[in-house]
Order: sequence, then C-alpha cells, then structure tokens
Amino acid sequence: MRMPVSLARWAALLSLLGGCACCCGNWAPIGPSPDIEAADVVGTWVSDEGAKITLNGDMTFRTDDLTKCLEGEEGVGGDGEGTWSLGDPETLDPYQDLTLKYAPYGEHLQTWRAQEDEIVYVWGDTDNSEICFFSRTG
Repeated sequence: MRMPVSLARWAALLSLLGGCACCCGNWAPIGPSPDIEAADVVGTWVSDEGAKITLNGDMTFRTDDLTKCLEGEEGVGGDGEGTWSLGDPETLDPYQDLTLKYAPYGEHLQTWRAQEDEIVYVWGDTDNSEICFFSRTG
C-alpha cells in the first residue's frame, strides 16, 4: 500500500520541477542546447523586414538597416561593424548568446541569440521585448 504514496510524491516532485523549468525567465522556448561553433553561424543573415547582419570567419561583423526591425523607433547600432563572439550553450536553451561589439563603442544593450538556422535580435524592455528573426541567405 506504500506504493501509491511514493508514486504520488514522485509525481508531485516531477510536476514541481517541470513547472520550474517553464518559469525560468527565458524568453525562448525550452529545448536542447544547440552547441554550435562560430563557423556554424558565419555568413549573411537577413530578416523579413530587410535588416541584414554579416558574420565573418575572422570574428568581425557588419549590420545594415537594423532600424527596419525597430518598427519606426530609432535605435543605436542600426548600421555598424565590429567584432562578434558566440557564447557557450546552456542547458534547456535552444539558442546561444551572440555578442556584438560595435567599433569603437563596444557592446550595446542588444540581445542577439543564435542557432544553426536562425539568428534572433531582441531589444526593448525585458517584459515587453520586440524580436526580429534572421535567416541565412543563399
């Protein structure tokens, strides 16, 4: 008769842990880590709005027309160049951090995330972010 109590405890623990995973504060869906390398994201990426980012193999980048993602808002870093780096994969996060450092200003308050087939640009208030999706060209 102890089996149902033990099973109920495990079920409660699993549902609690599952609920915590959904409340981790991540704006992205929960999924497996992509574990991509820098070479996996080298190339030119374009959004549906016409904004463009080119990531070069020498860890330099160029952005063009990022303000097209801002829906009429003016922002820092619409066009520019600098250096980029790719963060380490994190558990349950299907994206890796992509850090852009604009020359000569350094890192701006922008959030870039990367997968093998998609780059995401997130800006604005963390509670009400705007998102622009980029896909690789040709």
